[in-house]
Amino acid sequence: MKKIIIIQGREVTPKDIEFIREMIKANPSWGRSRLSKELALLWNWRALSTQLKDMACRNFLLKLERRGYLALPPLRYSYRKVRRRLPCPFVPHQTTPIAGKLNRLTPLRIEIVKPHFRQ
Repeated sequence: MKKIIIIQGREVTPKDIEFIREMIKANPSWGRSRLSKELALLWNWRALSTQLKDMACRNFLLKLERRGYLALPPLRYSYRKVRRRLPCPFVPHQTTPIAGKLNRLTPLRIEIVKPHFRQ
């Protein structure tokens, strides 16, 4: 008797799981996104609008992995990892207001200031 599991309302057979494993093995350069798009295409997973259900397929694959049925390719980039901007360092400078006509303030000098960040 074949063991059928239900994930996201879809019946999944051992044959389906083996097919996905072979797909991963045959395409080692594919990331998770490519894998889910190709599988959704092959299984014709589409919304009523005919749009490919790529994210639903990706969630499906993650659930299979979490339950131990297969191993997905490693994450290449996580959108959850948000890089924090370093605070802009304080640069001591004159704060006295400058008032008057521009031609009376000559000579003027403009310099591009490049910040120095410590890492």
